[in-house]
Amino acid sequence: MRGFGRLRLVRVPLAGLVLAGLVLVAAPADETIPPTVRTTGQSALGTAGLPLRVMPLGASSTVGLGSPATAGYRGPLYTDLAADGIRVDYVGSQHTGFPGMADPDNEGHSGWTLERMIPRARGWVAAADPDVVLLHMGTNDVNTGASGSTAAARLDRLLGEVFAGAPRTHVIVAGIWAALPTHLADRGEFARLVPGIVADYRAQGRSIEFVDTSNLLGGKDFTDALHANAGGYAKIATMWSTEISGWLAARRAAPLAPSSS
Repeated sequence: MRGFGRLRLVRVPLAGLVLAGLVLVAAPADETIPPTVRTTGQSALGTAGLPLRVMPLGASSTVGLGSPATAGYRGPLYTDLAADGIRVDYVGSQHTGFPGMADPDNEGHSGWTLERMIPRARGWVAAADPDVVLLHMGTNDVNTGASGSTAAARLDRLLGEVFAGAPRTHVIVAGIWAALPTHLADRGEFARLVPGIVADYRAQGRSIEFVDTSNLLGGKDFTDALHANAGGYAKIATMWSTEISGWLAARRAAPLAPSSS
């Protein structure tokens, strides 16, 4: 488990909200690169010749509710990674973002719970074939009454589906960053259980890490009880960028052996 400063966990999805200001935009054609090339050309991954395929997977914060002008964290993350010399190709079945967004592909589903996502995740991931999955889920489950242990068990099942669809992908799991003051006990239980789930997958040879975002955002970083504002999403983007850059640097220095299917 990796901590991220002295920040606090906050969850962001809310069922039934309208994605005001977010528009449907046409997705650019993906650079189609055979998986065998991407998994063997590890030193080149993230360069112009071999862009890093990143799937933002989650609910309304992945869509960007609260800051449609930046598509949530996706706009600033793209910029942050480019500044670090990392070429990114967002992937996913959804194509939402701000007008003129260079790469609006994502797998964000506003209001969805883990339970709803589980039966669909394998197909999404298999179709998109990501190198990295940015997973932020669990907020809607706990916020609609699921216990922390139930939400954690659902996350475990979702991760199983993700790896079934893309066994060699690297998954970065972010904790709940919304405060959820009326569900503090379950939020805390979820946060305590997730690192163990992630450790179990690592023991199975999967490439996965957990980022404790419990204290990532403060009160001024939100537009409402669940959703970050532009400043909050900028912090989230920095968190993802730091994790991606660190993983990619380690991969380039010591290429990973293929994980089992």
